[in-house]
Amino acid sequence: MSLIKLNATRGLSGNALSIDANGHVTKSSQPAVHAYVATTQSNIGTGITTVALDAEIYDVNSDFNTSNYTFTAPVTGKYLVTMNLVLQDFDTAFQWMYVLGVASNRNYYLNQIDPRLLSQDGIWSFAASSLVDMDENDTFLMKTRTSAHGAAQMDIASGNASSTETTMTITLLS
Repeated sequence: MSLIKLNATRGLSGNALSIDANGHVTKSSQPAVHAYVATTQSNIGTGITTVALDAEIYDVNSDFNTSNYTFTAPVTGKYLVTMNLVLQDFDTAFQWMYVLGVASNRNYYLNQIDPRLLSQDGIWSFAASSLVDMDENDTFLMKTRTSAHGAAQMDIASGNASSTETTMTITLLS
């Protein structure tokens, strides 16, 4: 049972905001996205590569574009971004590699490693998160960057809606 309900405006149906007897708040149009790679990106080159997040589990408000892999902020606020990058045939000849979040206001360099410390080529997973300040219509993309020393043999792992590999989630916090 809801104690407070605010009706939607601007053509939205249902309640825009609900607070139940236990204080749980739900907002039917709160921006939230869970995108993932459904098609493996094979033999990615050195340098900066955009992660092709070409499928969604959910996308409240349709703020994520699966054709250009871009989230566009519908309102100004602080967004929690989480990224999980799974690389197959990871080449230990690279001198460094990291996950790169590219926002309109700044870049986020996350989880840099030195692959030469690994014992052999194989699978490597990177998890990263950041609180990103975005203005209305600012964008965010997930990328990866490697040094120019390894072979173009790495694949960005794909999955499906019930078993994701490479993913990105974004939700508005405040």
